[in-house]
Amino acid sequence: MVDWTRTEYIAHVVKVDVTEADRLLHQLESDGYVMQQTREYDGEPEVWWNTTLLGSGLAGASFLKPINRAKAEALLAGVLERAASYNADPDKPVWIERISLFGSLLDQTATDFGDIDLHVVLEDRAEHDVAEAALAYARASGKSFPSWIDKLFWGQIEAKQILRNRSGYLSIHTEDLSDVTDQLTVVYERERADRG
Repeated sequence: MVDWTRTEYIAHVVKVDVTEADRLLHQLESDGYVMQQTREYDGEPEVWWNTTLLGSGLAGASFLKPINRAKAEALLAGVLERAASYNADPDKPVWIERISLFGSLLDQTATDFGDIDLHVVLEDRAEHDVAEAALAYARASGKSFPSWIDKLFWGQIEAKQILRNRSGYLSIHTEDLSDVTDQLTVVYERERADRG
């Protein structure tokens, strides 16, 4: 899943009825792969789902050959360059506020890596009418979206895609990791000049 998603949409994507999707999601929740949150929409409570760090790891698991430290650090350098380039584009709808490294690349004794774990903090650039700005950006992209929620989050999804640059070695997380790790090292922070 990408960010928070409604049960009904998940059912639609996996082509099962809502009852079966709900059963499967609760099983994944009990196994620690997803978490739920109840939100109010049009005065009615709705259940929304997102992957946990464990679930994101499973979703991002690959059978790629491990890479050495030099290759991992080169990939990380590429992410930082793309973040700076992204933030320099005034037409982008979000800021890449901060990128933190966690996981095996922090271990200076490690030599081989299956992936590079990054925590990314994104912030909306619009100060007012954030939802309308996000939807306008999605409309201007010329892409077709299966739902309103996909349009709303397109800017964030695109930012993560740009950072990842199709690399299977980059594992990008935006969820709160405080329950999982406190071993985060900030490797990129948006410059103060960009904050105005």
